[in-house]
Amino acid sequence: MFLASSALASDPAPYRAGLAAPSGWEEVDRKAVQGVGEIVVRHKVILGIDCLEGTTDTTVTADVLIGLAEDIPRQKAWSSWDVPVSQKLTPGATSFDYYQILDNPYPINDRYWFLHATTVRDGENRIQRWEEVDPERYPEALAAVRALSPDAVPTSVNVGDWTFAPTPTGTHIRYRICTDAGGNIPRWVGEIAARTTLPTNVADIVREGLKRGR
Repeated sequence: MFLASSALASDPAPYRAGLAAPSGWEEVDRKAVQGVGEIVVRHKVILGIDCLEGTTDTTVTADVLIGLAEDIPRQKAWSSWDVPVSQKLTPGATSFDYYQILDNPYPINDRYWFLHATTVRDGENRIQRWEEVDPERYPEALAAVRALSPDAVPTSVNVGDWTFAPTPTGTHIRYRICTDAGGNIPRWVGEIAARTTLPTNVADIVREGLKRGR
């Protein structure tokens, strides 16, 4: 049975403030990924939601990386996860809405999210931020989700950002996200899953960047 989305998306401001605050972060893992390097994972609870940060350094340029983050339709081709739908809903290059579906193995329900992404510059840094938008604003896309995956569950919180900071040898990458998978997944299971997926997401964008050129 399909679980309807909430009428209003979560207010992203408290999560953004919590992500930016230096206090409360705890290192929880260092993962060496072949062909990518070491990814450091940190954890913080904000408003009862598990938030994570992953950082690494790469020879890929910030311009290539921000281009990958913005290229929503092609992400499903290089993501390690099964993402049958990754589609823009508005045409902007640096400010746009989009939605994605994540196909999970049985018995875990599929997940989906409708987000607004914005790309900004902070000095030489390239930053992409995202936050939830109300799926009811896009009834045709929401109907497509229901048709493709009738049991899919919306993420109840999904706020985060990529920061690509140029360095003398390439780019320092920081990926941060506050997310609640929703549905019937116990929080501790969701937290373990999130700690696993975060390094993979960082590794995926580095690998694709290396393929496309530094």
